[in-house]
Amino acid sequence: MTAPAGGEPGAISIEGLTVRYPGRSEAALADVSLDVSPGERVGIAGRTGAGKSTLALTVAGFIPRVIHGAVRGRALVAGIDATRAAPVDLLGRVGIVFSSPSDQLSGSKLTVREELAFGLENLGVPRARMDGRIDAVMARLGIEGLADREPSSLSGGEQQRVAIAGIVIMGPSILVLDEPTAELDPDGAVSVATMLDDLAAEGTTILCVEHARDILARSDRVIVLDAGRTIADDTPANALRAADPPLAPGTVAPLAWTAGRRRAGASVTLDHVGHRYRNGIDAVRDVSLHIAAGEAVAIVGPNGSGKTTLAKHLDGLLRPTEGRVLIDDEPTAAVPVHRLAATVGFAFQDPRDQLFERTVEREVAFGPRQLGTPTAEISTLVAAALAMTGLTADAGANPYDLDRSRRKLVTLAGVLAMDPALLVLDEPTTGQDRDGIERVGRIVRAMQAAGRTVIAITHDPAFAAKWFDRTIVMREGRLEDPRPPGA
Repeated sequence: MTAPAGGEPGAISIEGLTVRYPGRSEAALADVSLDVSPGERVGIAGRTGAGKSTLALTVAGFIPRVIHGAVRGRALVAGIDATRAAPVDLLGRVGIVFSSPSDQLSGSKLTVREELAFGLENLGVPRARMDGRIDAVMARLGIEGLADREPSSLSGGEQQRVAIAGIVIMGPSILVLDEPTAELDPDGAVSVATMLDDLAAEGTTILCVEHARDILARSDRVIVLDAGRTIADDTPANALRAADPPLAPGTVAPLAWTAGRRRAGASVTLDHVGHRYRNGIDAVRDVSLHIAAGEAVAIVGPNGSGKTTLAKHLDGLLRPTEGRVLIDDEPTAAVPVHRLAATVGFAFQDPRDQLFERTVEREVAFGPRQLGTPTAEISTLVAAALAMTGLTADAGANPYDLDRSRRKLVTLAGVLAMDPALLVLDEPTTGQDRDGIERVGRIVRAMQAAGRTVIAITHDPAFAAKWFDRTIVMREGRLEDPRPPGA
């Protein structure tokens, strides 16, 4: 293709870009060069750890200014080298949507409408023009009904759409997105894909990191990275064939959980459970459900349907405002959270809510240590959990030096090391490539084979169908059909 004019709005020109993070022997990006023309829509694909997010963060000016790393080469954005630019230099030229919406939202006690107005205020947009722009972007993403809610009260998928809206509303000539549909239900993913179609037609340059093939297929072209290098730059159909090699060696190997002492899972009974938040939102409504010990159950449903709220009742993080929750026939209402933690392990949707130790090994050991597990047994449990999640080589790494998909695996390893009778997973495949999804599925199968009960919240119907005994659909706080198979 013809190289874009270096100073033209919307143009990206990357020349020999190499990025190496502190303490890493291998470069995250190695001699990457590419040109993106104004108004072009380019997908970035590749396995976990291929360098996709590093490329996105560099183009947006976050490396090395915010995220430290040794950089060689250039990343020109409208003629400005993003690796050397000050934030004001890129203002209005490039906007980035991070893979985690919590990194994007202000965290203040603002409503969604006020959150969206915040960026416009920083750009000096007159108040008289704000409301129309806010209404338009909310309609594009189907979040009009969230306008008066606080972002902190929303589901992960709803937060992601708000985060996308907060960047799109500022009208950058270059829009960089890192896994924008990872937290979204199918309808939400379609709304984002359609919006990107419209923005590209309007002349916005789009650089989109994605695992979802249906989103990548709508690009003008797709670039595939592997181990920091470009291995394909072609039409979506051709490039995606290069991005879809056989599963990595060892990923499909059977996994087994033999480290713990437990030999049985826990049963779960929800008896007309309801939960109303203090803001008046009825997130769970009259849910009755029984899950037998040793069963693997997936809960699916649209963003904001109450899935995470329901799951948080199982480990005592939330208490029902109506009805009862029973674990092994014992009501949880009077059971302290620390006692429930000895039975119920919960891997959160956002790994940042669960990670705080300096190394992966210490993080994974934290849970069993709090349970009073003998030291020798902790070592066995930690080693087994790291092996199950494929993190043995990362034992000495800081969890926050890992990409988000591997941080998710760290939280899962930390829960496995507690040897729970009931394992609860909130969106365990978010941001995972095909190898990672396969690994998580085999962990589910291994825990069930060891007699444990597994409950997962997921937006991935193929993952639910392949690895779980049954799938339950939740909508507007209610279960559509909680009956077991054959009932």
